[in-house]
Amino acid sequence: MDEKLRQGLNRVYGAPKPVGKAAFLKRHRRRELGRCELVAVQAGYIRLWTWGASLALFGCILWGAYQTEAGGLWCAAALTPFLALLAVTENGRSRLYQMEELELACRMSRQSVILARMVVLGLFHLALLAGLTPSLAVWGTVGAARAGVYLLTPYLLTAALGMELSRRVRSRECLPVCGGAAALVSAMGLLLIYYRPAMYQQGSLPLWEAALAAAATAAAVEIRLELTGTEELQ
Repeated sequence: MDEKLRQGLNRVYGAPKPVGKAAFLKRHRRRELGRCELVAVQAGYIRLWTWGASLALFGCILWGAYQTEAGGLWCAAALTPFLALLAVTENGRSRLYQMEELELACRMSRQSVILARMVVLGLFHLALLAGLTPSLAVWGTVGAARAGVYLLTPYLLTAALGMELSRRVRSRECLPVCGGAAALVSAMGLLLIYYRPAMYQQGSLPLWEAALAAAATAAAVEIRLELTGTEELQ
């Protein structure tokens, strides 16, 4: 096309330069959510049955601890993996129903959404376990710190296993697989009670502390892999 003709067409049909664009955008700027607001919003999207199941499981643990007295701590430790299972399945709900691409089209970063859900359920379950610890320490024969180690170790181990499995199994089969992992961790705790009761003695506490540190590290690594994988998908 001739250069003069092109310039002429641009003068006739070209869009005029925007006037007052910056002032207009300032008047209609979208409101950004803060971190606390994002966490509160995501708490509303968590299904009611997840909250109810967590509270029901908490009640079962308290009832078992009260009925079995000294054995209540071991009963509670065997049930905490199912609390972690609730958190893992709720966090992986979008993957289970293949809604990841839809979430990527939303205005909020999917990494922020996933992290907010983890924070909501993690703090809720931590509050439940923190409420259990003093009661079990009073009813049982161990201190609060030792009871906390016994409760957190299977919880974090199940969370790490569940997140690893949910990343590898991207279908509806993920739910029974993660449920099997939680049942396995719970069964391991029960087997220790009956066949290796010395593992719950004071002398074995360093082993439990090492297992807790390893489980916490594994869970932190899985959270990082989850967020990194989401970033690569985006």
